[in-house]
Amino acid sequence: MERINASSFVKLIIVGAGKGGKALLEQLNNDPSIQILGIADVELQSQGIYLAKDLGIPFSNNFIDFIEKHRNEVDIIIDVTGNPDVQKQLSDLKPPQSRMIVGIAAKFIWELLESRDNNRRLKERFEALNEEIRTREREHVIFGSNPLMQEVEEMVSQVAPTPSTVLITGETGTGKEIIAQSIHEQSQLKSRPFLKVNCTAFSPELLDSELFGHVKGAFTGAVTNKIGILEKANNGTLFLDEIGDVSMEMQVKLLRYLQFGEIRPVGSTETKVVHTRIITATNRNLQKLIEEGRFREDLFYRLNTFMLELPPLRNRKEDIPLFAYHFLKKAVLKINKIVNVITPKALEHLSEYSWPGNLRELQSVIERAVILTKTNQIDKEHLPLSIQSVETGFDFNSSLLKAKEKAMEVFERQAIQHYLVKAKGNISLACAYAKVSRRTFYRIMDKHRIDARSFKK
Repeated sequence: MERINASSFVKLIIVGAGKGGKALLEQLNNDPSIQILGIADVELQSQGIYLAKDLGIPFSNNFIDFIEKHRNEVDIIIDVTGNPDVQKQLSDLKPPQSRMIVGIAAKFIWELLESRDNNRRLKERFEALNEEIRTREREHVIFGSNPLMQEVEEMVSQVAPTPSTVLITGETGTGKEIIAQSIHEQSQLKSRPFLKVNCTAFSPELLDSELFGHVKGAFTGAVTNKIGILEKANNGTLFLDEIGDVSMEMQVKLLRYLQFGEIRPVGSTETKVVHTRIITATNRNLQKLIEEGRFREDLFYRLNTFMLELPPLRNRKEDIPLFAYHFLKKAVLKINKIVNVITPKALEHLSEYSWPGNLRELQSVIERAVILTKTNQIDKEHLPLSIQSVETGFDFNSSLLKAKEKAMEVFERQAIQHYLVKAKGNISLACAYAKVSRRTFYRIMDKHRIDARSFKK
């Protein structure tokens, strides 16, 4: 197993915290083979000092005392001040075992590192854009390790190859549309159209035209014939979101289609037969709507051939870190900013929050945090106050052993995810950071159903 130990670090001090010092700090801080002992500059308001504060790296406005303090351990002193007097003082102070890099050589180093980093970022951006293009029409489904979602995953794989109508229920933001798309992608219709309609986005009249089409002159503004989405999705899949909000008149037309496969455009006297699979979703209680006379019972039974119920995020807390890092990747791509760590404290608060907006709210919170952070990590203070104020800790209402077991599970999951993020999905490096064997690391990964591939950059 590859190991990283303190004696293998190259220990260095940077003198000068202007543009050059800041650039060196940015480039060298993420190198696991380098330990930055600190940065010094007579001006404590310089940009490199501010960055050092954010990164938790020691700093000083007196490089003489600083070098004397680390005299027996510093390997390299890099001077980017460009000041001949400073260079002479450093030359006199330099410990025998240390090397100095000054003047043009120092500038060349940080320019070279900056160029290398820019090239790396361009390459990562290029690869990310290619991946985005390849998956633009598909949203990767993360089911996680929650038992309820494991059951949903199994049910999706069973119903997908069939032509059956599917009804997906769950609170707003639980991922109903993504599940619908996953069903289509696993079906025999995956090469055919997958179209989506939010039923609340149209008035009853416009929804009729949107779904079934219309003929020229059917109503004011109908200047040409229009093909409805049901016909456009012929031999494919149509996803109808918020089905519980459609009018009673529209329910009659949908029922006729589900019974006979027939559609009739608005204003037409002719019917057409199409073969479009229907997947619907709602956050409403359809049984209650039936009792209130606002939803047809016969339509409900047609839609409810196969039902999937998605649990709210507050009931899947063990998967919150997984989703947080998934949304972090998406936010980084969208905002074009390097952020790759969510601190344990931030994850603790994220995991204890109730998430009334479910996955959609979590995605917005992570994107906001990426915008706010000034470093490469998201901390507690980058989260909304409503999440910062959530009490964290252990549930002492249960037994000591159960509380201990739960705390250990949370720790293991968050620790493994932390090391994989740090190692960018490299198992050997993650094991080295964690200082455990590959066998132990894999055992914990399997226990929590963590896939290292999702952490690769």
